Formats: sequence, C-alpha cells, structure tokens
Amino acid sequence: MDEGITIKKISEKKVSQMTKNISWIFGIVGVVILLSQGVPLLSSYIQGRIQLSKQEQMKDPIPDTYKEYIEDEFAYYDPGKSYFENLSKNAEGLQYEGLFTYDPTTKNTKEIIVDREYNKNLTINIPEIEIKDIRITPNVESSNEAVYDKYLKYGLAHFKGTPLPGDGGNSFIYGHSAVITFFNSHANTPETIFTKLENIDIGDMVEITKDEEIFKYVVRNKKIVSAEDFSILKTQGDKETITMMTCWPLGAGIKRLVVVAERI
Repeated sequence: MDEGITIKKISEKKVSQMTKNISWIFGIVGVVILLSQGVPLLSSYIQGRIQLSKQEQMKDPIPDTYKEYIEDEFAYYDPGKSYFENLSKNAEGLQYEGLFTYDPTTKNTKEIIVDREYNKNLTINIPEIEIKDIRITPNVESSNEAVYDKYLKYGLAHFKGTPLPGDGGNSFIYGHSAVITFFNSHANTPETIFTKLENIDIGDMVEITKDEEIFKYVVRNKKIVSAEDFSILKTQGDKETITMMTCWPLGAGIKRLVVVAERI
C-alpha cells in the first residue's frame, strides 16, 4: 500500500514538472514571437528618428501668387474613414487651372496638367536602394481601399487627381511597406517594395519612365509626418516634383514616411 502511495506521488510530481516545462516553453516561444516583431519596429522607429534629424527641408515656400489656387487648410480628418479616403477628400480642394511650374528641360514655365484619363502603366527605378522596373498604376481611385489594394499587390499607385510625372506640379505615388522580418525574406516583392524607401538619402536619383520617356528626379527631402498631415499633396512652389509615401514605422502605419524628389 505504501508503495502504491509512493508511485502515485512520483507520478503527480512528474505531471507537475511536465506542466511547468510546457509553461516555460510556451512562455519562451511567446517572448521570441514578440521580440521578432517588436525589435524590427523599434529599430525602424529609431532609424527614422535619426534620419529625420538629418533631413533637409525644401527651401522654396509656396509663392503668394500661387496660394489663391491652393487650399490653405488641410486639417480635415475623419477617424471613421481610412487615411486615403481623407486624403482624397483633401485632394478635392486642389485647383491646378492657371497654375504653372518650372520645366528644367525647356527652362521655361508650363501649366500643370492633370490627365485623369491616362491609363498606361509607368515604371520607377531608384538604383541606390535597388528598386528596379517597378510598375506604377496611374490614376488609381485612392478613396476606395478595395480598388487601390488590388493595384498595390503588383507595385505602386499614382494618386488620381494629382499630375502624372512630367506634367508639372506634384505627382503623388504610394505603396505598402512591411516589417523587416518579413521584408528580409521578400526583398523584391512589388507589393512591399517601398519598404526600401527607409534607406533612401538626400541626393539619390529617381527615374520614372512614361511613354518611353525617362523623367529624372533628385531626392530633396525626406521626412516623417503624422497620418493627419495632408499637406504632402501640395505643389512645392514652382518645382516639378514627385512625392513618394509609405507607412511608418515599416509595416505599422502609425505615421507616414514621405520622400520628395525634384525633377532635373
């Protein structure tokens, strides 16, 4: 009888020890999972703050003669709508008729054109960060998540209502980003290619091909903005620019990483 009690106690002790071991295993696995996602996000945040401290601002403010064509207030934000729905709401306030920008190829000013019917795909190359021949879908209806997500699976999207590259003003192009742990294994996936924007530097070259013509730009500004900052749609004075945007910290979307490049 005593022997039976002893065996029972040993069995209970083994079960208890096994339960503790399993708990430890699950705990360790949980910590590893948290670190695998948290560390890249934290690293992305720290790197972004460092880069932000080095950023150069566009030097030319919007001339007073242009302000009558551009909405001064871009403060509208409805938490019940998506970011792009709000961005589209603000894009409705942009007026380009009679607005001119400088064309560096002709060394003359030209009137900004907004061609909402253009439907031929463009491509973008940024050699310094190894972005090569990525498709840009023009005139994407960006207020509808189901629409723009469909195009972002294959590359980048041009925000409908802003000029196309080469047409003057500020052309707005956007794409998804991903956390580093995912991106390291999918570095050239078109859907998350703008993750590489975090490594772009002031002075890097950007090339966009449209109708077999190559438009060249140099990066002038790199910044982190809040999700409520819609001023990124604005034309930068008399400059012809492209504004490239993705979520930041990478894959999280709390804020936005914005890169502005000027045509040369």
